[in-house]
Amino acid sequence: MNSSNLPPAEWARAGLIDDITGGLTRELLARSGRHVGAHNTALWLAASEHLDPVLGTGPHAEHFVGHFLQPLNQGIVSYVYASGQNICENAISSNPQHSSLLDSQLGITTDAMIAVPVVTNGEICGVITCVHTRPAGSGEEPKEFRPADLEEFDFAAACIGRLLEAALHQQS
Repeated sequence: MNSSNLPPAEWARAGLIDDITGGLTRELLARSGRHVGAHNTALWLAASEHLDPVLGTGPHAEHFVGHFLQPLNQGIVSYVYASGQNICENAISSNPQHSSLLDSQLGITTDAMIAVPVVTNGEICGVITCVHTRPAGSGEEPKEFRPADLEEFDFAAACIGRLLEAALHQQS
């Protein structure tokens, strides 16, 4: 099966994101998250009508990877995918573009988000995200990202794009 003909969200099921590619991608996400002081990261790959979180790190990953789909017409992650523009935003829950679907499912509030498009073969195939969260209704002080934190995820997105490209070329 030629994985390059499939929507990116199907690459994992087709074996493109194998133990090596998945392990390296997960490690890049985790290291970048630690570098900016956040533990929740994810790789979202595109399907026809949604973004599918195919890999994640942090305490919430097992509760949404494989259990959640982000509609392409809702939310900041979908905006980043459609526009190709990265974001680093604090007080994200007050942004009218923010989708609270995943927050509601997980019982959390997302305070800040970094989202960067992932490019393979010159096309956007998905988005990586890093978020600061807290339990919904918590009195905890919201955490924030700095503009310099975006550079870390720009680098990670470029590396992940190259990893996925290499895996695509190896399978074709």
